[in-house]
Amino acid sequence: MEINFPRLRSLFSSQKEWHYKNGQLKHRFKKSVYAGAAILAVLVLVLAALTIYNIVKKDIVIADGDQEINISTFKSTVAEVIAEKGIEIGPDDRLAVNPNQKLADHMRIEIKRAKPIMIITQERDILLHTLAETVGEAIEEAGVTLGILDKVEPGMDTPIKNIDNINILRVEERIITETETIPFENQIKENENLEKGLARVITKGKDGKKETSIKIVYENGEETKREIIDEKIIQEPVAGVIEEGTKTTLVSSRGTVTRFVKAMEMVATAYDATFASTGKHPDHPQYGITRSGLRVRPGIVAVDPKVIPLGTWLYVEGYGEALAADTGGAIKGNRIDLYFESPDDVAKYGKRKIKVYILDKPKYKF
Repeated sequence: MEINFPRLRSLFSSQKEWHYKNGQLKHRFKKSVYAGAAILAVLVLVLAALTIYNIVKKDIVIADGDQEINISTFKSTVAEVIAEKGIEIGPDDRLAVNPNQKLADHMRIEIKRAKPIMIITQERDILLHTLAETVGEAIEEAGVTLGILDKVEPGMDTPIKNIDNINILRVEERIITETETIPFENQIKENENLEKGLARVITKGKDGKKETSIKIVYENGEETKREIIDEKIIQEPVAGVIEEGTKTTLVSSRGTVTRFVKAMEMVATAYDATFASTGKHPDHPQYGITRSGLRVRPGIVAVDPKVIPLGTWLYVEGYGEALAADTGGAIKGNRIDLYFESPDDVAKYGKRKIKVYILDKPKYKF
């Protein structure tokens, strides 16, 4: 408010005027002098009030988190104006000034609000109310120790203003050593004096060994990466030498030359038509009848059809030419049962290893 002092003085000028009172001529002040005095008194009061108002009233700014509030107040201290505005400050929040500090005009009062953030680790989840500015500061405040390989998502320098979770991946590296067998290879040599289908080991091969160092990366206990970091041969493999036969003819005891497809080494036994060998008595309708339907006779042999199909012509070492026409419950794999007429011959033959030749002849049609 501006006061027009010249105008104010004019109101109090000592102008007088003459007037009659009780038949006498007397001096008196003009009425404007009294009006001016009253106005002056009011103005003085207003001026005093304004002065007091301007002294007591303070314009301040309260910066509450991301919000700024401009207010006028007659309170004396920071704590009083905070209470006046009903602003609550939590235990994790921070008032940037002393609450007992006296207010000053144009003062700025800053309140930093703690942000809730979840720190997720392999061991536990931590809910933190923090004033930290970055992820790294929040992790340090929470007392979480990071390993040299641990990963933090988002990164340590990321402002936490717009994030709610911090993920910590516990990273561990282990190096393991595995030993692997290196299979040996056989060198094959042909032997024209050895029957086709038969093989003979000249030099036995030996496997080698390879040692491999592997780095395995685990994140929160689960394998995420496997990398070979070193390989070395600790034992070289040794090749074997095998001779394979190419001979396809044989000379029988009578001097007959017979061609064969291949030879096999088998375990031979003997049987006859008696109950001891077949479990059938002479009065049984199947007595002496083979699996193929032929009647037993010398030269009939029992085989495993998965190894030698029925109807195949054979030459059995020490027995002669034979026909695969029967089977037996105990004749499995590389086994053959030779028929003899006499139980004595069966007993005498016993069990022995022999060569069996698959003859180059058409199969017998039953």
